[in-house]
Amino acid sequence: MVSQSVRHVLFASFLGRCVVGVCLTLGTIALSSCAPSATEGGFANPAPGARIYAIEDAVKFNRRDQIPQIVECLCSDDDLLRYMAIGALQRMTGQDLGYQFDDVEPLRFAAYQRWRQWTIDQHLAPPEQSYASTIYPPARPRPSW
Repeated sequence: MVSQSVRHVLFASFLGRCVVGVCLTLGTIALSSCAPSATEGGFANPAPGARIYAIEDAVKFNRRDQIPQIVECLCSDDDLLRYMAIGALQRMTGQDLGYQFDDVEPLRFAAYQRWRQWTIDQHLAPPEQSYASTIYPPARPRPSW
């Protein structure tokens, strides 16, 4: 027969494990609900992961109307986002217009301007549209040349 004190110790141990388990579960739920999903928001989401997902989605479904937003990603500070953007543009249009994701910023900006003009020439974007100021601001000021 188990003594009364042993029963108290076993019950306290069981109760302690239950409390810890409930706290861990609630903590996990609370933390998981804080961050937005990487699949939500598309190009409007400032997170590079969300924009990368939007790029993959645009390529998968050949959404040529989203090419202007992909072109905007060429100005990102995030190397992976730039890499994914130019890869998508190459797959969707068959050209790169001289853009290299790892070039220095002045060369990337010149190629970005060529892409921007291309979207205007292809009637994918209106000539007066200023992409960078309307979609999301750059992390650093753009060069003035």
